[in-house]
Amino acid sequence: MVTAVKTVHALVDEGKPLPRWPTIIPEAHRKQLSSRTGLRDRFAAYAEAIRALSQAHRSSVLEALDAQNKIRELLARQSDCAELVDLPLAVREPAKALFTFGFDLLTPFEIRQHQYRALCALIPVRVCPFCGCEGLDAPGAPQEDLDHYIPRSKYPFAAANLRNLAPMGGRCNSAYKKTQDPLRRATGERRLAFDPYDTAGLTISVDNSLVDELTAGPVVSDWVIEFVPAGEAVDTWDEIFHIRERWRRDVLDEQTFRQWLGEFRNYCLTSALQFAGDGDVVVAVQRYEQYLAGCGLGDRAFLKAAVFRFLLRRCAVGCQRLFPILTDLTGAPQPQ
Repeated sequence: MVTAVKTVHALVDEGKPLPRWPTIIPEAHRKQLSSRTGLRDRFAAYAEAIRALSQAHRSSVLEALDAQNKIRELLARQSDCAELVDLPLAVREPAKALFTFGFDLLTPFEIRQHQYRALCALIPVRVCPFCGCEGLDAPGAPQEDLDHYIPRSKYPFAAANLRNLAPMGGRCNSAYKKTQDPLRRATGERRLAFDPYDTAGLTISVDNSLVDELTAGPVVSDWVIEFVPAGEAVDTWDEIFHIRERWRRDVLDEQTFRQWLGEFRNYCLTSALQFAGDGDVVVAVQRYEQYLAGCGLGDRAFLKAAVFRFLLRRCAVGCQRLFPILTDLTGAPQPQ
């Protein structure tokens, strides 16, 4: 698509008409695209639109074409690009229509399906890479969302760029991300954002969460979720996908917390652990946390590990409400 658009610009700059279709397409793809008259017509409309522009305006459109496809650099805020509204008015709709049509062709040519299969073969667990909780269907099931990470409504030249497409859970995409722009805040100010294809892992901590020592209500009165290392990219991720809000509401509720305590109890039983006192309880929690930490993203184990690290630290300082609960779960002797 990009190469063909550059060919169109070169022909227009030289005052030449477009050649017979599909000559403007790179040779390796001509046979496959020769029957796609919808694509041909959109290239013709795009060429007609840029013919009406000055040389300077055509150059600015070409700059936007290149800049919008530098996905890695844009997310790292190492470069910037014009948005659709910054382009000359005459070219906006033709550019959007052309690259949207190109994106739509990814499905009949099975390019999206191939990309999804390749990604699922590489990732350790099929979960949404943006929330870490929502499962992704196996290849062959109805196609998961391949989200335009930087929205095509603002950056149409990146609409058919596979580097701008990442599998995303349905809720992350339709209920939270929608058309939000990871490159810019609502004010238009540039910001850093995670690159879903090149992001180092974060450590999740709930160590500063609050235990209610006084009432019979939920054991943890406030889950405090922190990410290490913190930074602007983390803030962008949390703002777009409401990560802390969703984990507190949908995962770290009292019912799930009690369920996870029950799973710890089963771990102790099936491991045939012996408990002679408080120290053995602490060791059991530590071993379970280490086990969970090794499970990665499967079944939200990364969040469970953070919770049991929190419990371990609270036990170490003698938390009056948590320690009796864990002692009861393990069947350890009660203090006399």
